[in-house]
Amino acid sequence: MSTGSRFLRTARAIQRHTHATRAELKEFQNAELRRLVRYAYESVPYYRRLFDRHRLHPRHIRGVVDLDLIPITTKQDLRNRSVSEVIAREVDPASLISVRTSGSTGEPFVVRRTQLEQGYNVLFRERTYQAFGLRLHERIAAVGIPGNLHPNDTEFMGRALRAIGIHPKIAIDGLSDPIRIANQLQAYQPQLLAGLPGMLCRLGDYLLSAGRQEIRPRILAVGGEVLTPLMRRRLTDAFGVAPVQTYASHEFPLMGWECRDTGQLHTCDDGFIVEALHNGRPAAPGQTGEVVVTNLYAYAMPLIRYRLADVVTRGTEHCACGQPFGTIAAIQGRMIDYFPLPDGRVVHPYKLLETFLPSVDIRQYQLLQDRLDHIVMSVVPAPSPSPELQDRITRSVMPLLGPGVEFQVRMVDDIPLDPTGKFRHSRSLVASAYDNSVTPPANV
Repeated sequence: MSTGSRFLRTARAIQRHTHATRAELKEFQNAELRRLVRYAYESVPYYRRLFDRHRLHPRHIRGVVDLDLIPITTKQDLRNRSVSEVIAREVDPASLISVRTSGSTGEPFVVRRTQLEQGYNVLFRERTYQAFGLRLHERIAAVGIPGNLHPNDTEFMGRALRAIGIHPKIAIDGLSDPIRIANQLQAYQPQLLAGLPGMLCRLGDYLLSAGRQEIRPRILAVGGEVLTPLMRRRLTDAFGVAPVQTYASHEFPLMGWECRDTGQLHTCDDGFIVEALHNGRPAAPGQTGEVVVTNLYAYAMPLIRYRLADVVTRGTEHCACGQPFGTIAAIQGRMIDYFPLPDGRVVHPYKLLETFLPSVDIRQYQLLQDRLDHIVMSVVPAPSPSPELQDRITRSVMPLLGPGVEFQVRMVDDIPLDPTGKFRHSRSLVASAYDNSVTPPANV
């Protein structure tokens, strides 16, 4: 099958799957998985050795039911290999688009893909826009981190769509002054505004403080970091519309999108296999698990059962809205955001927040664990904070932390974004106590 024919076949399938049955979607997913595994075994040295070492052969993988036979691959596994080991033999590395991410650990990692694979990502993104209710002619503004396009990335799919008037789009530097961002958005008046939640909250705080209400997108789409309940409330106040969430990473550009009917996130099952593993086994609905993903369209540099180091709460087998996609109930974030405690427990920061939100009125917060027995919470209070705010937060949190942990609340005027443009609402510097090779214990 030619490249063009395969692309058109995939484009038709992506649109058809929103009206397919769950069984039809699973059949498609299984067929794509078998094709990918066979190709990776025959063409990619890393996967050939991985399979041979575990006495596996592609014929053993009939579909998703057999996926757990394949060992999990970590970012470190791939980073330690040469380029020739992790990409397909018939692919010229110089022709690939390289996407570099520092990741949550700050260690560089490069994902490589072809123009065709990049085009598939655009198709999935376009379907998500349609799911959010965006019409073909409506404008998009993406507030993000400026960067130079990779020389091999011609953006042929996005350019082609914009050339015929589908989803005109501008990119705005989200690290620039909020006044400048607001003026650009006011001039462009997008129907869909997209960006990182922390970056848009920073803009939203300026709009609220300045009394500016002229920026009112019909759709506010956020992704790239965890959307906390507090962020959701601030964004709704600032832009007059509740945000809808996407789930994506550099390795996997679109794994899920929020269902407008149920609030769960549909998993992009015709592009990826998204697993949530609890103690090494598939999580049950409502149970948390670490995310392991297989990209069904990554052939140049296959990513099969790749540990993403995120934690999610698994949703229902397929969404109650009637579409055939699986669901994620909630995204908790990166595994390194868990806080190890002196008594051996591991607590997610959300558990701390649940003890006092939404009973206290604050604008922004950030949790930092700098020692095993010391956690600091920086708080940007509401305009008229309660004089007992610090004490109320401390009293709420301390019973969960237990004895032997010092918890401090500091009032600040502002919490800056990271150099990456993201807002880290929680961070543990006790990295050695809890790393990405450990599955979250049941008590988190």
